[in-house]
Amino acid sequence: MVQNRRNRLIFIVVYLAYTAIYIARVNLSMAGPELIAANVLSTAQMGLLGSVFSTVYAVGRLINGGLSDRTPPWVMLTCGLGVAGLSNLLVGMLPPFIGMFFLWTANAYAQSMLWSSVLCVVSSMYEKNDAKQKTSIMVTSVAAGNILGIVINTLLITRLGVRFAFVVPGILTVVLGALVFVGTRHINPPVQAVEKKHVPMWQLLKNRELCTMGVPAVVHGIMKENISLWMTVYMIDTYCVDLSTSAYYVLLIPSIGFVGRLVYPACYRFCRGNENTVSLVGFAVCALCAVPLFFGAINMMVSVLCLGLIYTAVSMINTSILSIYPLHYLKTGNVASVSGIMDFATYLGGGVASVIYGITIERFGYLPMFASWVVTSLISMVLIQKIKNDRKREEQTT
Repeated sequence: MVQNRRNRLIFIVVYLAYTAIYIARVNLSMAGPELIAANVLSTAQMGLLGSVFSTVYAVGRLINGGLSDRTPPWVMLTCGLGVAGLSNLLVGMLPPFIGMFFLWTANAYAQSMLWSSVLCVVSSMYEKNDAKQKTSIMVTSVAAGNILGIVINTLLITRLGVRFAFVVPGILTVVLGALVFVGTRHINPPVQAVEKKHVPMWQLLKNRELCTMGVPAVVHGIMKENISLWMTVYMIDTYCVDLSTSAYYVLLIPSIGFVGRLVYPACYRFCRGNENTVSLVGFAVCALCAVPLFFGAINMMVSVLCLGLIYTAVSMINTSILSIYPLHYLKTGNVASVSGIMDFATYLGGGVASVIYGITIERFGYLPMFASWVVTSLISMVLIQKIKNDRKREEQTT
């Protein structure tokens, strides 16, 4: 009973800490207009900070995934939260751009240290099936952090000034980092319990199933990142509306997408605790909703609904592939490594596709992009079903 209460308390603290880093991530977007208006940043510099964050975070996830398997979670979590918090605090001093660039790079890398170790904490406190359930709840911190980040940072900017959009999240992150240190100090690195079974990173990258799952990871990353990137431009170009009018519609897309994070635990239970089934349904929704967009949706509201449903489905796939699937590697102590590989594939897919779509949209419009979503979603469904079948046969033979 005492242990259960202790685990519950640790879970809550880690949940709050991971929620806080999103407040310390979206603050740049919320503060952007004020920083540009005050000549602290130019528009190009603002874009560069956003780009460097995504790039450094992707590379950091791959590096820190493997590192988290062999490092006690408290080390990764405390350092990550501490550096992220300190970086935000210093950005709040509004240094010259070069200083802000290095500080935001440090923030990105520090935040890439966290998720793999969060999975290690959850998997160390609960049995495999319970860990999957708890992870499906833990991942709702992403939605909670985004929503709170928008609300809290807006209030801080309008009431106290733009500096406080970095200072307050920075303080909050450091404080929660200290609490995480106290709560997780006793948890050992995953590989310590299964040293002889642990699979090196270079062997993981040759694992057939992992490579197969890498394709759906890339595909969902392509849709996730490019909906966010192109949705405003698509609405303006396609329906000839001004920016202020399109904003009301565009806001609905991520709002609907947040629902995917929040309802995942219920959907996971409905699919009998099989994350691959959730992903299959998600990719089916993506393919079906991309068809009307390819043929030309009737009106703007239909387009918004289709994009919103795709974003919701992608959010659920994201949870399955990046959070639940890595728990299958618990026995070999590779949860963190696999999580890092999947995250890297997701961000890599989004980044590469953005460049390709930019070229094709300029020459051929948006239809090729939507057509690619239909085709790649169907391919992903075939590959995930293959993984399901292979796992089922493996279970029957053991």
